[in-house]
Amino acid sequence: MNATILYSALLAVAWPLSCLAEEAKEAPPESTVLLITSEELAPAWGPFSAWKAKREKPTKVVTTAEIATTYQGVDLQEKIRLCVRDHIDHQGTRWVILGGDSLPGGKGVVPDRDTVHRTMWGKSTDIPTDIYYLSTTNWDADGDGVYGEFQDDREAISYPDGSVGLGRIPVRTAADVAAYTDKVISYESKYPAGKFAETMVYTCTVQGAYAKVRRSWDDHVSSALPNGNMSRYFANKTPWDKERPGDFEIDPSNWIAMINAKKTGKFHFHGHGLIDCWVLEGHQKFSKQHVDRLTNQDAYPVITTVSCFTGHYDAAKDPCISESMLRMPKAGAIAIVAPCREGKPHFLNPKEDFPLMVRQGKMDGTTETMTLFWEKGIKQKLSTGEALMRTKAALSERAVKSANFHMCLAELNLLGDPTIAVHPESK
Repeated sequence: MNATILYSALLAVAWPLSCLAEEAKEAPPESTVLLITSEELAPAWGPFSAWKAKREKPTKVVTTAEIATTYQGVDLQEKIRLCVRDHIDHQGTRWVILGGDSLPGGKGVVPDRDTVHRTMWGKSTDIPTDIYYLSTTNWDADGDGVYGEFQDDREAISYPDGSVGLGRIPVRTAADVAAYTDKVISYESKYPAGKFAETMVYTCTVQGAYAKVRRSWDDHVSSALPNGNMSRYFANKTPWDKERPGDFEIDPSNWIAMINAKKTGKFHFHGHGLIDCWVLEGHQKFSKQHVDRLTNQDAYPVITTVSCFTGHYDAAKDPCISESMLRMPKAGAIAIVAPCREGKPHFLNPKEDFPLMVRQGKMDGTTETMTLFWEKGIKQKLSTGEALMRTKAALSERAVKSANFHMCLAELNLLGDPTIAVHPESK
């Protein structure tokens, strides 16, 4: 064996982070992945970038400081959008990673663009809308500095076309970046074989949602995962029940046991939530103290959830429960699609559709988004970012017609790496 072959063989089985960091510095100017972060965190992303290069997804790290001085715009958010469009249109970028947390008032590692919405649920003035960064237009047609207004800004609002994947990895520290990078490398290099890959679990604690949650699998996701195993944990019936249906509670201890068992790679959580927790049966809360008890190393699930505020990554109160799951070293989740605010059931015709939701399982926009994420992601072999953006593209016709659906597309964000597969091949 000559020296070149021997070196390649050794490199395939041993890829130390120091080597990854050095290789990241040599990433080509044209990269399929654009990662935007702060100047302070940029060095920490070196191993992540090098790992992606090894996966044939060369990654370019650009700091918000560089963007601020390179692009012209009314604020940093517009400059970030112009940077993203420049890389998509001229540098072959297929995925965009917002590599950091956000804070109120345009602050944080990578600030979000807040948009304003008036729907049947009232007025929301600060919806963090990451899809803004993919837009060819600025979401402010009347130039008043208020973005995303359904009536006033309609001509300047554009939605994803599904050609580029987008996600935010809501980290705050170099330690967060390192912990998440380790999880990504594990997910992409030693994804568990067997039951973990083929199993999906639905949990639901809201009686009025049972029918639509059933249809999510029966009419959609099951066709994408024909050999899959599916379990439903509803408040009125679970696989844990002993003497009668529903006698085993959906509580934090059981959730911990389910995740730690390493038998389920796909979860959909349907129920109530707050910024720092999922609210389960009997108003029991699954919060960071429970995340700290997770031990599911190398078996990190992808999660979708409609629970209110669970994706509130831009809060002054940190972390939200999704961030806790993502930042947890050697445990927790790898990617979560979650509402940043209330996660309401959005319909084109609410008066007609709400009764159909309860009686027949007609899916609202939020539940449909989560369902299509799974269906498209698995069936079309997409990454998480591609799956969510193609889902939003599929729903965009309704968003043009309905303020409710416009907010639905704006408030549901992917937290996690948008380049990883929804349904990886087992290693």
